[in-house]
Amino acid sequence: MGLLRMTFYSGISTTVSLVTKLVTNKIIAVYLGTNGMFLLGQLKDFLELAKTTGSFGTDNGIIKYTSEYKSDNANLKPLLNTGFKLHLYASLAVCLLTFFFRQPLSQYLFGDTQYAFTLGLLSVSIVTVALYSFFMAVFNGLKLIKTYITITIISSVLSTVLMVILVMYYDIIGAFYAIALHQVLVLVLCLFFLHRVKGFSLKYFKLKVDPLHFKNLTKFSLMALVAPLCLIGATLFVRFYLNENLGEDYAGSWEGMWRLSAIYIMFLATTFKFYLLPTFSELSGNALKREIFKVWRLSIPTILLITLTIYLLRDFIIPLLFSEEFLLINTIILFHLLGDAFKINTWVLGNVLIAKADTKAFIAFQIGWAVVFITLTLFAVNYYGFIGVSIAYFITNVIHFVLKNVYFRKLLWNKNSGN
Repeated sequence: MGLLRMTFYSGISTTVSLVTKLVTNKIIAVYLGTNGMFLLGQLKDFLELAKTTGSFGTDNGIIKYTSEYKSDNANLKPLLNTGFKLHLYASLAVCLLTFFFRQPLSQYLFGDTQYAFTLGLLSVSIVTVALYSFFMAVFNGLKLIKTYITITIISSVLSTVLMVILVMYYDIIGAFYAIALHQVLVLVLCLFFLHRVKGFSLKYFKLKVDPLHFKNLTKFSLMALVAPLCLIGATLFVRFYLNENLGEDYAGSWEGMWRLSAIYIMFLATTFKFYLLPTFSELSGNALKREIFKVWRLSIPTILLITLTIYLLRDFIIPLLFSEEFLLINTIILFHLLGDAFKINTWVLGNVLIAKADTKAFIAFQIGWAVVFITLTLFAVNYYGFIGVSIAYFITNVIHFVLKNVYFRKLLWNKNSGN
């Protein structure tokens, strides 16, 4: 399926996701305020790390090899069995660790142990979301775009309905419960669609773990684990730093800016997530170069148009999406938008590193991004105040983009990059 056709289908999903995120953010902003936004930001980062660890970091490997073996049952069956068991065993380990250490985790993440019980409840859903992640990676690798997008749409609507109802009745604890319940229900939804996949059988998972496929999949583990660890580690540090030095209004507003950013980046990321990795895995040389520039021809003008529109309409958009309490976002929005314009196009090159299993380079770039962002934030916030965090974000993404272009200079900028 071509990029433009895939963009059309993903655009339907993105529109639904956009509306549901708008509703969710508004409810959180009105009912929970900047403090609630701060707490949910902490929980979001923790759960994202738990999800990645609980999948053993193999989702991208499953997408890559499922795409390669989709017509080769002899390799596909043991691959899927190995991937399933890696997700199951790793998520069980993370579930148990979260449950037994829920008290110190609650204290560290939220500054209070009153959320320990909720973390214990959420620990169970780590297993379900890891298995859901596995099946969605399979759908992605098989390029079953309609199934993938249908599940995504239903999941988005379900998440919003749960969040709205439970937040209105149970405040911040309701938001935690909504996340936990949603993660269980989406697995049930995924299993419902799974049995309709032609040629696919749950009997695949009765096989033994295949050593070769285990080795191939775990090549991606380090990359997949380092990426969220660096990102989440950096955002947790910055959020804590802003909360301690400027106050919860600033930390909550910064989280609000990240949520706003996630809404418009979602349009391109939804398409790319399904398209880039399987496509880049199959290409090399000039064919890969042409594909990268084809994606850039779509992504660059789109992200520039989106960010420009948001900046010009910021005085309308921020109160609409959040509340008057979040007007501090106006202070940081310009440089954050500029940083995102570089970020989304750098991410395209990051997918090349993943597709080609260039582990060392990928890890070096991720660690470098986190170190530079944290370092620049410390200096910029100290010197410029709240706007410094967005200046640091912008400069970090510019550096990241330039360095990746330098790394891929032979592929991208030589006249003849190979066949």
